[in-house]
Amino acid sequence: MKQIILFSTLILSLIFASCGDYLDKLPEEDMSMEDAFSSYTYAKEFLANAYMHLPAELNFMCGQHDTWARGVWTAGCDEMEIAYGGAASHLINNGSLSPETAENVCPVWSECYMGIRKANLFLEYIDLTPLELAGSNNMVDAFTEEDRKNWKGEAIFLRAFANYQLIRTYGPIVILDHSLPTDATFNDYRRSPLVDCIQAVIDDCDLAASMLPVRYNLNNSTENPKLGRATKGAALALKSRMLLYAASPLYNGCEYYRDFVDNEGVQLFPQSEDRSKWATAAQATLECIQTLEAAGHKLYTGTTDRNMVDNYRNIFWDLFNDEWIYWRNIGRWDHFDNCSNTLSRKGFSILNPTQEMIDAFQMADGSTPITGYQADGMTPIINAASNYVETGYATTAGPDGQWPAGVRNMFVNREPRFYALTQYPGSIWQGNVCTFWWAGADGRRGAGSDYCKTGYLLGKIVNPNANPSNGTGYQMRAWVYFRMAEMYLNYAEAINEAEGPAKAYEYVNRVRGRAGLPNLPTGLDQAGMRAAVRHERRIELAYEAQRYFDSRRWMIAPETENKPIHCLNIFAGENQQDDAFYQRIVCEDRSFETKNYFFPMPYAEISKSNHNLVQNKGYSAD
Repeated sequence: MKQIILFSTLILSLIFASCGDYLDKLPEEDMSMEDAFSSYTYAKEFLANAYMHLPAELNFMCGQHDTWARGVWTAGCDEMEIAYGGAASHLINNGSLSPETAENVCPVWSECYMGIRKANLFLEYIDLTPLELAGSNNMVDAFTEEDRKNWKGEAIFLRAFANYQLIRTYGPIVILDHSLPTDATFNDYRRSPLVDCIQAVIDDCDLAASMLPVRYNLNNSTENPKLGRATKGAALALKSRMLLYAASPLYNGCEYYRDFVDNEGVQLFPQSEDRSKWATAAQATLECIQTLEAAGHKLYTGTTDRNMVDNYRNIFWDLFNDEWIYWRNIGRWDHFDNCSNTLSRKGFSILNPTQEMIDAFQMADGSTPITGYQADGMTPIINAASNYVETGYATTAGPDGQWPAGVRNMFVNREPRFYALTQYPGSIWQGNVCTFWWAGADGRRGAGSDYCKTGYLLGKIVNPNANPSNGTGYQMRAWVYFRMAEMYLNYAEAINEAEGPAKAYEYVNRVRGRAGLPNLPTGLDQAGMRAAVRHERRIELAYEAQRYFDSRRWMIAPETENKPIHCLNIFAGENQQDDAFYQRIVCEDRSFETKNYFFPMPYAEISKSNHNLVQNKGYSAD
């Protein structure tokens, strides 16, 4: 594992810490924009600053007013519960979002439009920056026309990515392809129809892709200054995801939004479904895959074909590997690892997978252990053919140590990704047993405000070497926005909807094969493949800010979000093999209304536009 990593965006943010006052004064004070962009150094730093508005989605536990932290999505769906009472995700789950509170919960609007303004300003002024030779004016770098083209491509990608974030959060938005003057009257700006918003993202992706290299050759170097910079691969991956959303039910003729118009009567959502959008998404994604594979991108397989648990876990720790397409460099952020460590190791133990998420994992042979629930919503309907057993305890350990002897049988013989993603009761984490039962060292009894609320802790993305008890093992890290597994699943979903399952098999099976699972059964119809793809996305992309938006674009959130989530009985259990602890109980009631498919528009933005920015359907305009 690489120990010392220079993250380009982190470095550049530190540069800006020393010249932040200067930037705050632009354009009306010490230096004009023209003066600033006459300097190669200032121009480079301006672009670097635009990257600062990329969301740090790793912060699942973010509280209100955490302007940099937009990771509320993971705990805002049925994947996770946050034991920290101040987590902003609770306001999503209890139905408290309002035009007055939503921006505090997750400041997508303000952060994205700040990023868009910076990208637009950069594009408007970068042609003023003179070309430079290496070594001139104390420069180490040269600045060529090729560099200028690449920088423009990066700014265009950042604008596209910000617009995509706005669209998935609010639906139709205001499209700005230029910077607004400081005295602009916001009355003139309205939300564009959704199809135009999506097309703006696609156009920017195409333009950025034409100006950027597919990827940068990192040469396994941790000092490459281009780590985390936008690429053609990133633009094509964003295009794939945006077109997949565009074809999905929420964005493609959704009945609820058909009558949604602005105050001039302009229709903001498509009036009917256009099934051809699936073929468009499939074609764009296939082109993305082919381009990325030709440049060396592939699924991560680690150093051994035998230990599938480590191979999957290390996707996120073998930094800058060939599966990564685009990411944000976070730096050494100890807090996340502390939140995912047990109380006995001085961690906070608050990133807690739900019982529903645990039940979703398949068995090692690919069979489905739990097919649904009884009328109480928590008693599992067990598939006898899977050999899943809810009761009793393992008498022997599993191969490669996936499970130790003595654990509950419900954790035995599950698929490898389960063991990579989850710290479960009785599992071993850094040589220590996870004791989440009531009387355990990691249990609820005697704990303060921080404790494991569901009986499970997150394992995925967590640094396996971090030790809060002595402050050792922390490392630099990154948040991955796009990786190859998603592209394969994007294609499988789109081509299944466009043509049926025949071409989808290969790409789903690639993902399953890397995870140590057998191929899908043959003979699936379109509905069967749809269910298979959705399941694979739920597991493979778990805790990567995908499930929240998938459940909404598929319009299944009323079934997945508008009901209680469940957990083990953390208020019982004297030891690991106390049956009382393994009884399922309600962890938290959750609410979802139809209006919650999108966030409400911030009231302050509606007010400053003299209500020309219409509020999303279902929310008060006042």
